[in-house]
Amino acid sequence: MAFRNALTRVFRPQFQATRVREMSILSDLKDKVSEKLETRKNEKQTQAYGDQVNFLAHTPTYTLQDHYEQMKKQAADGGVSGWKSMVPGVSSMPQIQQMKNFLAIMEAFEPNARHDPKLINGKVKRVVSEKCGQPVEEINNMLRSYEQLNALRSWLRKRVERDLSLPTTLEDTTEMIREDPTGFPTRGMRPKKPRGSMPRRR
Repeated sequence: MAFRNALTRVFRPQFQATRVREMSILSDLKDKVSEKLETRKNEKQTQAYGDQVNFLAHTPTYTLQDHYEQMKKQAADGGVSGWKSMVPGVSSMPQIQQMKNFLAIMEAFEPNARHDPKLINGKVKRVVSEKCGQPVEEINNMLRSYEQLNALRSWLRKRVERDLSLPTTLEDTTEMIREDPTGFPTRGMRPKKPRGSMPRRR
């Protein structure tokens, strides 16, 4: 027993040092894997953004139906539908929940309204609100997102016509818009309701 205790005292520090090295190696490996996953995620996001910019820049028209199709694609990629929606916690994320609301609103619109947004008036919104269970203000938020993307499409097409480069990231887009002497087309875009103001039917 004494001999065993002596061996334990001799080899225990070496054993502990080995454990420390193993933990360090595992930690480094975990960091490298996390870094690769983050890099891959960023690359996918950049690719997706570039694809959308290219699509908008070469699309003559952009209706609510087109916006609906884009939203469904983004929903599948982002976890609103498909297997990703089964991952715990994903469906409760604010962005995911808003996307679900927007999709429900889109599905409540009649096809002719999605193809011609000019047909959407206060009465149509109230009917859609009753069908999908979303307030009129949320419908306006969805329409505002469509108008903003349509305005971006117009701006991108002008850059193509002027033989200018297209942005590849959101940061590029923001900087190019800021430096563009022609400005960003905001005509026809509904203003965002100030926080705390009374809801207004439109």
